[in-house]
Amino acid sequence: MARQAPQLAQYHRSLLERERGSVRKEPGGRLNVALIYPNTYAVGMANLGLATVYRLINERADALCERVFLPDRQEAALYHKTGAPLLTLESSRPLAGFDLVLATLSFENDAPHLAAMLDMAGLGLEAAQRHGPLVIAGGVVPMLNPEPLADLLDGFLLGEAEVVLEPFLEAFQEAAHLERRQALLTLAQQVPGFYAPGFYQPTYAPDGALAAFTPLAQVPQRVAVPKYQGPAAGLARSVFHAPGPQFGDMALIEVGRGCGHACRFCAAGHVYRPPRLGQASDFLEAAAQAARQWGRVGLVSAAVSDIEGIEDLAAAVLKQGGKLSVSSLRADRLGPGLVKALAQSRHQTVALAPEAGSARLRRVINKHLDEDQLLRAAELLIRGGVPNLKLYFMVGLPSETGEDVAELIGLARRLRQQVVSAAGQRGHLGRVTLSLNAFVPKPWTPFQWQPMAPLKLLKERMARVRKELKPLANLKVICDLPKHAQVQAAIARGDRRLGPAIAGLSQGLGPQAALARAGVAADFYILRQRPYEELLPWDFLDHGISRAYLWQEARAALEGQQSPACAPATCRRCGACT
Repeated sequence: MARQAPQLAQYHRSLLERERGSVRKEPGGRLNVALIYPNTYAVGMANLGLATVYRLINERADALCERVFLPDRQEAALYHKTGAPLLTLESSRPLAGFDLVLATLSFENDAPHLAAMLDMAGLGLEAAQRHGPLVIAGGVVPMLNPEPLADLLDGFLLGEAEVVLEPFLEAFQEAAHLERRQALLTLAQQVPGFYAPGFYQPTYAPDGALAAFTPLAQVPQRVAVPKYQGPAAGLARSVFHAPGPQFGDMALIEVGRGCGHACRFCAAGHVYRPPRLGQASDFLEAAAQAARQWGRVGLVSAAVSDIEGIEDLAAAVLKQGGKLSVSSLRADRLGPGLVKALAQSRHQTVALAPEAGSARLRRVINKHLDEDQLLRAAELLIRGGVPNLKLYFMVGLPSETGEDVAELIGLARRLRQQVVSAAGQRGHLGRVTLSLNAFVPKPWTPFQWQPMAPLKLLKERMARVRKELKPLANLKVICDLPKHAQVQAAIARGDRRLGPAIAGLSQGLGPQAALARAGVAADFYILRQRPYEELLPWDFLDHGISRAYLWQEARAALEGQQSPACAPATCRRCGACT
């Protein structure tokens, strides 16, 4: 294929020449795996899930793994010019020639990209009609709810790669001689976390709700989703290093998986229970080596500032001449040592996530964060030498009122004033960026039964925030597009009837036209309050979390009651630690 599409092969070589960490192997005598990331190279290179799967497969002498990314504008033009099918990066070979195609899916809005890539590869949009290699998907999106993609993919590998990938590859190779359907059945019966949707039959009630979800063969009634329970030092790390892509020139180290703060909107904080947080001592050697070798070190976790000894870890990076970056911080866990390290690393902006503007609404979402803590964190950052602040808020949270929006505006004003005052004392202007995002209810959270706010209301509330904050200097408001959030909401909590909608989105249809293809009104998936007794499309998964616990938390939210954070040593409320 490289001879047939030399321009594409040259484009791929130009990317490989700039990066470190890629692996090239001779394909003969090995299991050949094509690994899809359904977004561009610039985005995918920072994905630790992709890096982990790539590393684990290529560490095997009997296997090779090559990456496949969504073509960016330049590469797409070359595909259009040559008419070539989708090719892997390392060898510019078509996916149809591989033994197995794996995909890792981190965001619902990348589902249409995945469909487009399979179509471009000649593998088609319907698993039932596919004759090429098996196409199997993993990642956090299928872990939450694989059903909207059930007709597109042959199977799903659900769980964390460190524990599910190896047994899957062993079983796949043993089943390689079997007919396609028999191979899938064998995998579903033998591999923990493997889900083959073709062996389950959904039926629907007259009102459109899921009435039953029935196994059609000797497969698990519920599919357990295994979690990594090994040492913290074995969490994910960067494999690739490449100038250009965001975070591409940074060594990323995962210092914790999951989050114990129990925010009720956060899917990752629930499906990754119990939280597995390391200590600074677990990562000192790796961070020091990364600082010496790569210079920039990024610490990744749902709340990096929760890590015990984080200031010592930050100091170790600086001592080796490196610069530090962090994925997220809790305002109530921020200390001067970490701020100093960020400032010395020339961090220009640090993000904090109040999520909700009013104290009442922060209790609803169980944020465990008050305004004084936010103001203190802002002052600590600015006085410590980080000049700018980014604030993440959600609009359309359950029970949100116009008064909550007014309080959001007021809190933004006060935080902006805190930044400007502290920055002025240092002789420079501080800037605040307010990021407004539509709340999307997710599976496996206490809000999984809640409707999403109507599109018109979301637009009105975002417009109000923009209008009232516009006169303020040194403050910028950016908003996501609620229509895209609605697509995310439909895919997050939909069922397999959404397959035609995802195909339509992949072919360029707008959200409303694509969702109409599902045969069920989009409002059914997006705007409908779901009763507790309704069978949900993802109920067949087993994350170890009690449904009754989630419902209890949902009731507590609407009563404005906070619940304690996770305490794995003593708490057994949710079921994940039994």
